[in-house]
Parts: sequence; structure tokens; C-alpha cells
Amino acid sequence: MKLRNIIAILLLFAVGCSQSEPVIYSPDGRLRAEFLVDEAGSPYYTLSFDGMEILRPSELGITTTAGELNRDLSLVSVKHSKLDSTWEPVWGQYATIRDNYNAMRATLSSTNGEVLHIDLRLYNDGLALRYTLEGEGEIDILDEQTKFAAAEDYEAHWIAGSYDDDEYAYMHTPLSGITLDAMALSGNTSRQLPYPAVNTPVAMVTSNGTHIAIHEAALWEYPAMSLKYDAESNSFTSDLAAVGEVKSHVTLPFSTPWRTVIVGDRAGALIESTLTLNLNDPCRLEDTSWIRPMKYVGVWWEMHLKNSTWDMGGSAPHCATTENVKRYIDFAAEAGFEGVLVEGWNIGWGWGERFDYCQPYPDFDIDEIVAYGRERGVMLIGHHETYANVVNYEEQMEASYDYYEAKGVGAVKTGYVGRIPNRYHNSREMVDHYNRTVVEAAKRHITVDIHEPVHSTGICRTYPNLVSAEGMRGQEWQAWNSGNCIDHNPTLPFTRNVAGAMDFTPGIFDVRYHNSINRAAANEEYKVDEKHDYRFFVNSTLTHQLAQYVVFYSPIQMVADLPENYKAYPEAFTFIRNVPVDWADTRALDCKIGDYAVVARRDKHSDRWYVGGITDGTARELSVAFDFLDKDRCYRATIYRDGERAGWDSYPTDHVIEQVEVSHDTVLNIAMAAGGGFAIEIE
Repeated sequence: MKLRNIIAILLLFAVGCSQSEPVIYSPDGRLRAEFLVDEAGSPYYTLSFDGMEILRPSELGITTTAGELNRDLSLVSVKHSKLDSTWEPVWGQYATIRDNYNAMRATLSSTNGEVLHIDLRLYNDGLALRYTLEGEGEIDILDEQTKFAAAEDYEAHWIAGSYDDDEYAYMHTPLSGITLDAMALSGNTSRQLPYPAVNTPVAMVTSNGTHIAIHEAALWEYPAMSLKYDAESNSFTSDLAAVGEVKSHVTLPFSTPWRTVIVGDRAGALIESTLTLNLNDPCRLEDTSWIRPMKYVGVWWEMHLKNSTWDMGGSAPHCATTENVKRYIDFAAEAGFEGVLVEGWNIGWGWGERFDYCQPYPDFDIDEIVAYGRERGVMLIGHHETYANVVNYEEQMEASYDYYEAKGVGAVKTGYVGRIPNRYHNSREMVDHYNRTVVEAAKRHITVDIHEPVHSTGICRTYPNLVSAEGMRGQEWQAWNSGNCIDHNPTLPFTRNVAGAMDFTPGIFDVRYHNSINRAAANEEYKVDEKHDYRFFVNSTLTHQLAQYVVFYSPIQMVADLPENYKAYPEAFTFIRNVPVDWADTRALDCKIGDYAVVARRDKHSDRWYVGGITDGTARELSVAFDFLDKDRCYRATIYRDGERAGWDSYPTDHVIEQVEVSHDTVLNIAMAAGGGFAIEIE
């Protein structure tokens, strides 16, 4: 056992059993949190890891219409508790999850008799804290003063703070580099906050290699949290979205969402963390047998390529015709995929029009399509775009879900493109709306995939029919707008994907599609200006696309390219056909935020393992250790890797497929091209 762990455990023994000491340790003794109240009656907390301070004394508090509960408070009591149990998710990165923490509840009172509880929990993978307001009746929450005061100027990986949008480019700066100018580089300045701020999860790295991610969990009846950054104090403060003064109107007693700090000694610990899920309530659905993790294809990419349009009467053929959807169903059935997403099927496509979610276009026969798919084992996945007309959607929500239930449509993708009148996407009203879609869909055995969502906070544990969400610049950005920077993909596993399942829509094989003005044939050399690292094409190699199915986690994964584009590479397509989406175990093998990520996962329904590796614009060779495999067994590994000429900007489809024997003791050196990757199936 390492000396630092022995010291931490001895400290835990010395103070952890006291019911009055305002200190807790994580079960393994490596994390330490202390609660304190200063002379002004203001509550604070600190956090350290392996004896090193991570968060300096950081203010806590909440303001309601009854008063400011962040000063003039008296500490009434500190009570300790602990839990060690396991539970089985309906789907996920693990077959079983351990819920193991030490906790304390600090009870405080104000000068006018108000009672505030502050709960702190320490898991081996991080800290969680929240507020509970006592009393009866209703009250307005006006603000929250939760701070995260960094102990040094950490390396930070972040997107610009916004109440409306998470589709920004990731920035890689010191904390002190979070400025308005840097926010403007991160994305659309019309939607960012007017002061230095970030949206969560935000990942950080200390000078000694400790990795941190700040986020939140169990978001109900409350606005989503952004983080305002103050350079003078080098700290974040919770920033709640609201149109007016009132952040949330609540019924007492009320507990806020958990504020979370995931902590680990390596980047991969952020991927492996189960903190967010553990902080949510257990599943509320008695029957979950109808929730189906799956791979699906979509009548989707062809519109982004401008080969067809969402609406009838557009400049190109309509996408959602009965004949065209049947073609996708045939492709899905042949490949063994269980779903077909269809966008553009219903009346209302066109800005300013009112969507009707129960009225198909005349060339879309939903009954015929559902029956055709059922005969072939393929489910229709419906689509509800709102163009941010949330009132219209709310008026039709129950009827539209009834319609899907009656028609046999078991899944829906929702979308909220645009500004929502009199609301922010992250406001309390929209949090309630997003959560309502999940609850109403569950009543009808419909799974939900939300695009343009509030960020994920683990409520999929409680309602596992919330199978995925967007909430970042996904693959579609490679077809229009400014594209994605080359370091975007190896940043996502440590930021957006930490929050929960991520619908990135992987699997593009035709990475040099035709609507780029600078198009080059797939196997022709193509160079770009060194000042730019993106264009209107998919800036990755083909094997990087394969690896996304392992590196990016979601229990539903789109096979995003056009069916005909997979025919050119049938052997590579075999990996997509075989790779699962539901896992028994997950190991982050070798990772550096923004540079590269190598992740191994074991199939929940077999003893096969899958490994995916992706890199940024730097070609690199990594040593992959297979010590996650069982000892004394021999395995066959099928490796899909970049060819010698491959690169995201030169011969991106050049790849090699080879088979080797591996065991628990095997270490392989695998080269990745610039923008490249590799994928491995192990049996």
C-alpha cells in the first residue's frame, strides 16, 4: 500500500468516527472535506486529495425571499453517516455500480430562526454537496453562493458560459485565461454570458496531475448551473439561469441539485466516475424491459449534405418519403441494427410554421412504415423538432406521445433549435419541460433522446428511458458552420460525456463528401492552410470514426453515414455491426485531455472486449496494455488501425485490418495518424 494511502487511512481512523467533527474522508481516505463557519457566520468548505489542497475555503449559501442564508448563521449540529451498497443500471458503462460514501450534514440556523441543512458526501471519485431548506409552504430562491476556489491556476478545458447553448468549441487555457475574449473564440458571442463564465462540466488539471471536473447532479425543479469565473480570487461561483429575479419557486422542504467535484489521479478517472449517477434517485419505473439499447440509422445525414430537405417543396427532394424510409429499414435489417430515425416526416418544417406532431406529410405513410419495419425487426424512431416553440410542443405533448404509442413508435428524438421566447434553455421552466418529456414518454413506453437540451445530470438512473442527449457540437457540425476543431473529439470524453450519455452520431465513412468547395477524392492527398484545422468535411480518419463507438458513451449510437457509403469498406463496417452499446465494465487506459483517449469496454452480454483510441491533430504511437483481460486465457484481437499514408487531411480512409493473439500480459504499440485512431474487437 502506498504511504500516502496509509497516512490518509490513519487520519480517517483518528477523526472520521467523530459525530461532531466537521470533517469527512472518502472511503479510501484519499479525499478530505472540511466544513467551517467563520466569524461572520458564513459557511465554507475545503477539499484536498492525497494531502494536497484542491479547493481553498469556498463560500456556501443560498438566498431566498426569507433572507440571505450565507452569513450570520450559527452551526447547530454536524451529523455523520455512510453508505456502501450496489445497484444495477438498466443500461450503462457498468453492469453493477457501487454506491459508497461518507457523509455529514451541517445544520445551521439564521438570526430569524430559518433552518438550513448543508449535506456533503465524499465518494472515492469526488465530492457532492447540496442545500436543504426546512419549513412548510412555498418560497422563492433568488440566488446561490456556492463557490469553487481553486488552489492554483489550474489547466482548464472549458466552453463559454451560456444560459442557452452548449454547442461551443472547447478552449484549453489556464483558469486565468477564462476571459470574455477567450469566450468569444469559444463560440457564438450572441449567446454567451456578458462576464467570464463557463458551462459545466468543466475539467481541470493541477500541477501535480490531479484531474478535476465540476458539474451537478439530480437537476429537478431548479435552473441549470453555469459557473461565473473571478480572476482576482481564482474561483468559480454558481450562476443560475433565469429571466427575472426569481431563480426557482419551490415547495418546502426542498433540496437543491447536488454540486459535484469529480476527482482522480489521472484523466481516465473522469471517464470512469459514477458519482453523477449515484447522486440520483433509484429507478422509478417498475418495468424497464421495453427500454432497448441499440444502434440505429437515420434519415438525417443526407439533409446535412443537402442531398434532400426536411420539408416538402424544398430545393431538393423530400427526405421522409415512404419509399426512402423503407430503403433505410432494409439497410438496418441487413446490418442487424434495430432502429431507423426519420426527421422531416411531419407537417410544419419551415421557419415560422407551426409543427403538427400527429400529422405526417402526404408522402409519409407511418402505418405502412411501422408495419414494414416490424416485419424486419426494425423500430421507427420518431422526431419532434420544435424550432424553440415550446408552448406549441407543450400543448401537443401528451397527444403526440399518445399518437406514437398507438402507432407503435417506441422512441422519440426531440429538438429545440433557436431562442425560446421568455425562457432560457437552462431556466427552471425549461428544466421542468425537459423532465416532463421524459416522464410523459415513460408512461407510454417511449424512450427519449433530447437535442439542444439542458445538460445531463444523471436523471437517467431515475428514468432510464432518457437514453441519450446532445448538448455539445456533435458530428453534424462537420457538415456546416465552422466545423469542429481537431482537438474537439479527444476533449469530449472528459467534459460533455462526463455528464452522461452523449448522442454524437458517429460512423461517417465518406469523410470527403461533396458539398465542400475544396473536396478531394477519398484517397487523394489533401492539404489545408496550416492556420486552419477544420473545413466543411469530417476532420478524422476512418478508423477514428470506428473508435468513437467505444470512446464516446451512449446506449444508443447512430450509424450516421448514408447506407451506400458503407459498401466501399465492408470489412471496416464489420466493426460497427459488431460493437455493442451496453457495457459490463469500462476502463480508461491511456488519456490526455484534448490530445488522445484510449478506452476499453466489456460487452454486457458476452465476454468480448472492445478498445477504441482517438487522437487530435498530432500523430502518435501509444503502448496499449491488455492487463484488463482475464489471466491464463488467450484472446484473438481484430485491430482496425490507420494505414501508413493516413491522416485527417491526407488519405483519411487508408486503414489496415489485422488479427493478433493477445493475453493479460500483452502490450502492443499502435500508431495513430493525425486525426486518427484505432478500434479493436477482442474475443
